[in-house]
Amino acid sequence: MRRAARAPRRLPRDTWQPPLPLGYAASIQGLGGFAAPLLAGASFTMAALLLPTLAAAQPRFARWPDAAVSLFIASGLAQIGAVQAAVWARRYDTLPEELAQWWPGEMQGGRPTRWLRNVQRGHATLSLRWADRTRGFYHAGIVLLLSGTLVVGVPPGRVPGPRWTLIGTAAVGLAGELAWLVHAAFFDPARRRAAHGHAAAAVAGLVAATASLPSFGGTGRVAAGVVLAGAAAGHGVATARAVREVRAARAVRARRAGRDTAPAAPPRLWPTAAFATGTAVLAAGAGLLLTTDSTPFRTAVATSAALVAGAHLARFVGLVLVERAEDGEE
Repeated sequence: MRRAARAPRRLPRDTWQPPLPLGYAASIQGLGGFAAPLLAGASFTMAALLLPTLAAAQPRFARWPDAAVSLFIASGLAQIGAVQAAVWARRYDTLPEELAQWWPGEMQGGRPTRWLRNVQRGHATLSLRWADRTRGFYHAGIVLLLSGTLVVGVPPGRVPGPRWTLIGTAAVGLAGELAWLVHAAFFDPARRRAAHGHAAAAVAGLVAATASLPSFGGTGRVAAGVVLAGAAAGHGVATARAVREVRAARAVRARRAGRDTAPAAPPRLWPTAAFATGTAVLAAGAGLLLTTDSTPFRTAVATSAALVAGAHLARFVGLVLVERAEDGEE
């Protein structure tokens, strides 16, 4: 489906291969020539400002200062990768007019020969490949930069109440960028909705697992409880939807069996069981956090939330692999 959105599978004879989207190459060059260097400079500037505070005699500016500086440096390196990949994409970005000027003998009656078409299509393939790598480096750099901003906002020791505003703002920015990436990565609407749900559940689980730790104090406990309660409600809705799908599949099988036609595929029960288990685990964790401040309970809830987040992340990766497999189909 992605390939069909970029270029037609079958082109008429004596026709150049058009770049689709038509402005993709120009957008990549603007990204690699302006946006990526600007973000790389901002990332390295943040790392340079924070590096002197990592000395042993200096007070810590954040709970995980080394992780924050590492994220900023990694963001800058990713943006440098975007700049380099954009340069390589430009090497293969050619126009039909340029090819006709270089090889005028390969134009017959205003139409390119098969050899010249193969040259153009080969360059278009390489240009698209490096353009995709440019976009990948660029988005990875943005995610790393926003992650560093989130990490640097977590103070050492217990988190005071007003600081949660800063942490929440950074988290919303990071979640918005991830949602944008998920939306752009999937062309199938149903798969995109499923990917959004799994990605949101994974992020919510990781946030709740972190905030559930005893070092985040009472505000973190309440915040984690609210997040887990919302995640449990979402899992409950997904469980109800999965139950309806199972019932509908069974009804279809029964109708086909009555007509002596080919039986339908048996309904899949594991999504229902998985969502129901996640609902129970998250609801129990939310109840424990909102009713008790016991350190063992908070640690157990953090572990359970991390496991649920890992399951959703694994499912999200599976959807990405399916989308990429379809992208590679001819």
